Amino acid sequence: MQYSERLEEFKKSVNNKFNVYNSLFLNLPYRNIENVGMLIPLLLHQCQKGLQSGKNPQQILESFFQNYAEIGSEQDRIDFMFRIIQYVERQVVLYDSVEDAAFPKLHEYSESLSIKDYFQLVHKNKSWGLVSKKLSTFSARIVLTAHPTQFYTPAVLDIIADLRSLILEDKIDEIDVTLQQLGLTSLINAKKPTPFDEAKNIIYILRNVYYDAVGDLYAYIKENIRDNQFENHNIMKLGFWPGGDRDGNPFVTAEITKDVADELRVNLMKCYYNDVKRLQQKLTFKDLQTPLNRLRNNLYIAMFDTKRHIGYDDIIDPLLTIQSLLITKYHGLYLKNLEHLIDKVKIFKTHFATLDIRQDHGMHTKVIETVLRQNGKIKDGLGELKESELIDILLHYQIDMKEEDFEDDIVKDTIKNISQLKGIQQKNGQEGCNRYIISNSEDVFSVLFVYSLF
Repeated sequence: MQYSERLEEFKKSVNNKFNVYNSLFLNLPYRNIENVGMLIPLLLHQCQKGLQSGKNPQQILESFFQNYAEIGSEQDRIDFMFRIIQYVERQVVLYDSVEDAAFPKLHEYSESLSIKDYFQLVHKNKSWGLVSKKLSTFSARIVLTAHPTQFYTPAVLDIIADLRSLILEDKIDEIDVTLQQLGLTSLINAKKPTPFDEAKNIIYILRNVYYDAVGDLYAYIKENIRDNQFENHNIMKLGFWPGGDRDGNPFVTAEITKDVADELRVNLMKCYYNDVKRLQQKLTFKDLQTPLNRLRNNLYIAMFDTKRHIGYDDIIDPLLTIQSLLITKYHGLYLKNLEHLIDKVKIFKTHFATLDIRQDHGMHTKVIETVLRQNGKIKDGLGELKESELIDILLHYQIDMKEEDFEDDIVKDTIKNISQLKGIQQKNGQEGCNRYIISNSEDVFSVLFVYSLF
């Protein structure tokens, strides 16, 4: 029963709405492609009909061009198909937006429980104490990974966000204008995105979705758990692979890792700055202006200058001071708003998400072999050493490693990256980069090779 209701809701909220907005999109009057939108449904019908009758793609297109599109030359046909692809790519963007907007309604018919649903069950069973105890120690980590083919440009991400909001409110005229914008906006980057570009696209999601979503989730739990002493700012952690994952993307360098760590931090400072700015519009009381202005100015500097970072204590201490003054002097007015920001600062600190370093064991083997050869411990390969000898060297020998002493790019970059991790932690906090993931880990040496490099 629930499945059929969900399917019905999907047809109503996704299929039907997509068909309505798609008809708007297909009739947009773009230069040089006036008829393409109208021909797409016809081409789709001919493809379905042709495949069912046993025709191959070449025959289907030949028939379509001769009988419907009246396009004769090979170059004109190629140009037409390219425009078809441009249209279909944007139809996918539109569909993504419609589906995103429909998610809350579709979720009502799913079998999974939201935290609100779960708390209703807890209330019914009178088990608040047990749940509070469990959630006080519970922690989940959401790790954001990336693949170069999965990205829209930042401009398209903004359009998707706008469409999602407009579709929820059925604002047809504004949707029409936004679809025109979509049709004229390039979906392709002017140049191949670097790992840093890819990371920035994912950080966009962190800043515009996860920052508020995680904060709101924690606020809801804290407010409804029926435990005034509840506190667990580790209940949801964020991990981040783009810019740190060398195994998944061999173009990641130590410099990119440092830049991504900076980008995570400065984007978090922008989130904090905006929250403090909104809060200051409410907290207009005399004794709060000095700590608020000082914090706001420090955040403003830190969100533009990567060399001027602000520590966790420099953010949380002024907020706690303001909290105390608000309670003692100003009747706790807007205290809930302030504490919501304090909780977000305790959750994200100065790192936003933990930047995970990931590399293949085979690369570590290459680095160790090169370094030990440079240090005179072996002549050619690791096979010259007994297992016990190699373990002893890795555990007790102070290996001399300087990036400039080596020629191999992998060796140089591995040494450079490991040497900079302490600096990343100094800026982003210890949680900013505290996980080193070894791919294809096979034996004890998979760990010891990395251990000896630190």
